[in-house]
Amino acid sequence: MIDRAAAALRYRRASDSSLQKPARRSMSRIGASSRRGFLQGCAAGALSALPGAAFADERRPVVVMTNHNDDTLSLIERGFEKAYPQYRVQIVWLMPPDAMRHLRDASAPSPDVWWQAAPHNHLADMAKDGFMQPLGLSKEGLPAAIGALPLEGEGDLFHASQLTAFGFLVNSKAIRAQNLPWPEDWAVLAGPAYAGKVAMSDPWTVRFGSQLLSVATQSFGWEKGWALLSAIAGNAVLMQKGLRDEVISGRQPVALHVDTVPNAEQRFRQPMERVYPEHGGIVNAGYIGLLKKAANVEGARAFASYVLSAEGQSLLPKTDLPRLPVRPEVYAALGAAQFDPFAAQAAGQFAFQPADDGGGRATAMAALFNGLVQDKELLSGLWRRVHAAETAGRGGSHVAEARRALEEIPVAADFWKDEAIAAAFRPRRRPESAVSPEASPAPQASAGPPEQAQVIPGQPNGLTIPEPAKPIIEKWRAAFRENQARASRLLDEAKA
Repeated sequence: MIDRAAAALRYRRASDSSLQKPARRSMSRIGASSRRGFLQGCAAGALSALPGAAFADERRPVVVMTNHNDDTLSLIERGFEKAYPQYRVQIVWLMPPDAMRHLRDASAPSPDVWWQAAPHNHLADMAKDGFMQPLGLSKEGLPAAIGALPLEGEGDLFHASQLTAFGFLVNSKAIRAQNLPWPEDWAVLAGPAYAGKVAMSDPWTVRFGSQLLSVATQSFGWEKGWALLSAIAGNAVLMQKGLRDEVISGRQPVALHVDTVPNAEQRFRQPMERVYPEHGGIVNAGYIGLLKKAANVEGARAFASYVLSAEGQSLLPKTDLPRLPVRPEVYAALGAAQFDPFAAQAAGQFAFQPADDGGGRATAMAALFNGLVQDKELLSGLWRRVHAAETAGRGGSHVAEARRALEEIPVAADFWKDEAIAAAFRPRRRPESAVSPEASPAPQASAGPPEQAQVIPGQPNGLTIPEPAKPIIEKWRAAFRENQARASRLLDEAKA
């Protein structure tokens, strides 16, 4: 497997091979933030060297800007260069925000292809500003959408290359050892058997954790979805990181997560597996597109064609960080064990439809969940009392009413239609000075990068918490406190 530092460094035109080995050794010693800065510097060096580069072979370079993992890049690179021996792939590894800054830098040379992993379609953002050009590929066998999620970009400026679905991480050995019911759907995890046996990302502190809230509320409806979330949260251990380790160790037999479970862990650290619940959904897609200032348009088009081909798509589930293909025909060859989101969608299994949330709704959903679990110990204790009373046959009206209080959500399903709420949660951004490709001078010209949009800092997961939203959040928190206090009183009266 190639490491990212080498992936960037090897494409700097430098005959001194000593650049690669020290860099590779140093990667194990530097922290995540330092590593990211190091990689960005390597990528910048790779790009800045391109215009006058002279390569050892005569194959034309195809410069691919990406944030895919090393194993995926290695498999695709190897397959592409075998299918198109006239080209040589050059990887420039940049996270999307850094990639966007690079593209907006008028003095920077442009890559040929942008191949982005999920979760947000930054290619669409840049396409609006004129940085992309039409793919010009045959779309035969490639659906334009799955459910409400577009796969084909407007104007043929990009296309989805892989999908990510919501699912459960499951330790089947731990489930058998503890005689737990198989977690085929959400309701199983809401039951008393799973008290303290579910790991869950906290949407308030984990980036994109709010997606699981939307999957539940869309799949089951607003009230029932939040009722399930309340019971599961009562059973769950909320975590910021380490969900996979909890499942692998068996400390938590199940975790709620997206489906990017490393195949390497499945191979070497069995018995972890993916389970796609009956009520699930595609949460996002990654996209590929050609940049308008690509130096090698033919090679860029060939690379995109390979990634979207049946051969290229069939490689995606086989990598150490597997993704779901966007070409339905591929699934038949992958075998019955491979989850097929297109078949699930056709069967009505996926009610959830992802939406582009640039307006703060994800923050509002995370804030609601944070209100629900603000006293996690109390919430878990109340659910244990409800389950114990119901299991013992001592439910009665007081226990039933206590359950309803714990399941109650203080806002209606259409709360986002309230302009006051929507405006309060809408992120405040500083003005952005966009530079279009046409306005950019030649790569050798000297020009500083334009001012970049900056979001007001929020929670650790990157959620924006504008000041006007804080009173609304406190109102919701107070409502949850009252509901849980009422449930406690009712259970006391029922002697439960």
